[in-house]
Order: sequence, then structure tokens, then C-alpha cells
Amino acid sequence: MKSKLIFFIIFTFCRQVYAQSLAEEQLKIEQKIIRSWVKYRIDAKDGSQLQDENVARKTASMIIFKKGGGSVVIFGSKAIQARYAISSNIIVIDGTRYAIEKLTDYELAFSEINENKLENELIRYQYMVTTESSGEYFYRQFIKPFVRTLVNGDTAYAFNEHIFPTFKNETQGYLVPLENFDDTYEASYNFIEKHFAFPAKKKGNFSVSFSVGKKGEVKDAVVKVSSDSSYNERLIQAVYQTQKNWKPAEYNNKKVEILFNYVFRYDAEGETIDNFDTEVFLIKKERANRFFEKKEYIKAIKLYTECILMQDEDIEPLFKRAESYFALKVNKNACLDWSYLAQKGQKKAEKLFMDNCMK
Repeated sequence: MKSKLIFFIIFTFCRQVYAQSLAEEQLKIEQKIIRSWVKYRIDAKDGSQLQDENVARKTASMIIFKKGGGSVVIFGSKAIQARYAISSNIIVIDGTRYAIEKLTDYELAFSEINENKLENELIRYQYMVTTESSGEYFYRQFIKPFVRTLVNGDTAYAFNEHIFPTFKNETQGYLVPLENFDDTYEASYNFIEKHFAFPAKKKGNFSVSFSVGKKGEVKDAVVKVSSDSSYNERLIQAVYQTQKNWKPAEYNNKKVEILFNYVFRYDAEGETIDNFDTEVFLIKKERANRFFEKKEYIKAIKLYTECILMQDEDIEPLFKRAESYFALKVNKNACLDWSYLAQKGQKKAEKLFMDNCMK
């Protein structure tokens, strides 16, 4: 009886020590994680590079963990409140579980927990500690690269998704304001191109810069690149015809000037592009990705196709075009893209082809 009592006391003591040890370890983790973290790197859990660039772009750029289980998760200019909880090496953020792989005074790495995914399909998120506020980080990361100083000393901003003027598009005889960046870009670009009216089946390459001022006025239109100077004045006039369509941009509750640079390329029928233009390619791909995210697959396919015709070494447009076709149930075209990618050695495309095209 006495030995059983001693055993019970020892067992109870050990359990209390173990529980206290766990509590102390838990407290250390919580104390380390309560700070601000900025995105450093997003990759697969096995260390390989992600095939889909959009995964990294859509990941939170900054996470601020606070005491009491509250956090602020920042995506570009948007911030949301989220609850989090930690248990051992597991962190749960708004109901989603992640495994903490590394946590130091300056680095945090955690990965997806999903039993339905293979190891190389799981995503790992790596963040670095920062002393910046969310406002300071947002300015440095998303605004500062677009800041321009004018000749008169004023500050202006290059046209970007965070600071842009509103374009009023004509619909059934009325000017309807477009508040979305993609819609503003597409409508204003198409408006200028329509009024430029460059001849069909004629090859040309033009770049025009202009600005929309603090009162919504169009000014300083200049043709920067021209394959035929006889069309320069027509392009400038097309730009100025947007005069009544703009409402000025605002930043920090102040009206600001925005600088634009639009590129117009035209290829004669049967001809190919002589020189690859990286800037044009990236703009087209970015626009296509935005349409893809909004599930506007027909528009996305058109732009992805233009990207692929420019060059097919970047596999993302091919993968995204196939996925767009598949979403629209145009399986034959999706299978053609997957087959082409499989021939280029893309194992993921090979699997998609076998799963969806060989039934």
C-alpha cells in the first residue's frame, strides 16, 4: 500500500513537471511570435520552387501577431482581423492549421497541414521579423517604387494598382465610373487605341506617356517610341480625347498626379514579332492573371495566348490557359496545352493530362 502511494506521488509530480514544462515552452513560443512579420519567401515544403507564381503573390505580405490571440493579416493595401491559437508546434490561423517549422527571434517558417496533398504540393511560408509599422511597410513595398519627382518638385505616382485615377467609361450614352484598377486600365487603353485607329494589317510599335493631374486633366502627352512618326500626332490626339473621362487619384486623402506609359504594338498579318519586349509581356501576363483570379476566363485566355505567342519559355501562361479552358469545359484545348507542357518535361502537366484526357 505504501509503495503504491509513493508511486502515485511520483507519477503525479512527474505529470505536473511535464505539464509545467509544456506550458513554459508554449509561453516561449507565444512570446516569440508576438511581433510583426513580413513575407520573405514562399516555396514548396520540400524546398522546390512553386510552379504557380500567383500563390506567392496572393499570400499575406505582412502578419502582425498580438497578445490574446488576435492578429492582423495584410494583403497589399487590405488588412483583415484574424484569430490565432498555438498548441505545441501547431499554429491555427482563422481555423486553418499550419506546422511551425522554425521560430527564432528573427525568422518564422510554417507549412500547410493537408493530408490530401503530396509533400511536394504543400506550401511553406517564410517570414522575417520587422520593426516597421504596417503603414511604413506598405509605403516602402507598394508605394515608394512608384513615386516620381516632377521638374517643379511636386510628387507624382506611376500608374499602379494601389494609386490610380477613376476612368469614366461610356456605357449606353452615359459616363460610368470604373473603380477597379483592371477595368480602368483596360477601358482607358482600349479608348485610346480605338481613337488612334492605327491601320489594320500594318506593322507598328508605339509608346506614349501622359499624366492625369490633380483636377483630372490630361497633360504632357509625349510619344516616346514610334515606328512611324507620321502617326504620332494622331496618337497624342487620341490620348487627349480622354480628357473628360478622368477623375483624379487620391492618396492619403489628397489628390495626386498619376503618370501613364502605354505601349501599342501592331503586327502585320503573317508576320512575327522581331524583338521580344519584356515590359509588354509582363503587362499582358499580369492582366491575364487578374482576369484569371476573377474567373473571367475568356479574357484571360486571350491575353495568355498573346503571351504564349510572344514566347513559350514561361510555363505559367500555358498552365493558366489550360486551367481556363478546363474551367470553361473546353477540355480538348486544355488537353492540348497539358500535352505540350508534358513534352517539355512538366510532370504536373503529364499527370493532369493522364487524369483528365485519357478517360
